[in-house]
Amino acid sequence: MRFVKGHGTGNDFVVLPDPDGALDLTPALVAALCDRRRGIGGDGVLRVVRSAASPDAPAAHPEWFMDYRNSDGSLAEMCGNGARVFARYLVDAGLARGDTLEFGTRSGVVRAVVGSGAGDGIAVSMQRPRLYGRSGARVGTLDLVGVAVDVGNPHLVCRVPDVSVIDLRSAPVHDAAFFPDGVNVEVISGSVAGTRMRVYERGSGETLSCGTGACAVAAVVLDGGTGVVPVEVPGGLVTVTVEADRCWLAGPAVLVATGEVDPARLSLPATAPAGRPATAPAGPPAAAPARAV
Repeated sequence: MRFVKGHGTGNDFVVLPDPDGALDLTPALVAALCDRRRGIGGDGVLRVVRSAASPDAPAAHPEWFMDYRNSDGSLAEMCGNGARVFARYLVDAGLARGDTLEFGTRSGVVRAVVGSGAGDGIAVSMQRPRLYGRSGARVGTLDLVGVAVDVGNPHLVCRVPDVSVIDLRSAPVHDAAFFPDGVNVEVISGSVAGTRMRVYERGSGETLSCGTGACAVAAVVLDGGTGVVPVEVPGGLVTVTVEADRCWLAGPAVLVATGEVDPARLSLPATAPAGRPATAPAGPPAAAPARAV
């Protein structure tokens, strides 16, 4: 099985070229590929497949579809940094030409602009983030309240005085009634001029960066308005531009290695490891407000 390894501000992915959809990409195989000690290692898998060969491709589909899986093998609607790495692969592999390209994702069609910014910069255009209420999460020993944001996938953005002291080693406990499909939890500090962010991604754990998370954070910092927000993540810096009808995520996207892996040599777990944030057994976490309407 051929693979390419790439990352966007430290959010790293195993890219699998599979134009005809021939791979049997099970959750266990994805988890084994993403294992950092027994596999290749990554926050997720990006399968490069033609839209015609993928049942998940949008109805009005471009040629290529980004089949994204979290590191625990679960499906995901969208991944902003993954989209930028996906675009980098299409261009470098000669599967797309020009500075602008489009491809499908489970949350719709994404447009990418290559060469945006310095060096290896790529910007991707996604749906404008939608703020849709408030909810709570228990993060470590803290009960935090945040803003729910839809960026094609669900986010909960929580302000804290200092992101560096927050314990994200285990999955935050969220309100399952509010987020039935799980949620990515961001903790932030700062302002429009510069915001620091850390994230626990459902299905992956804490990562060095999350592109859709950065877009969600920018929307909250801008209080639902438009503007440009530099977002500092542990893996570097991305820039989010929220416009009237869309959101742009810009930053570096780099391919660092290519190779082959024998799936038979991987240590496949009996079941994919649990990586989604935990859910409260009943109702929101203690001290969190009722669901906003």
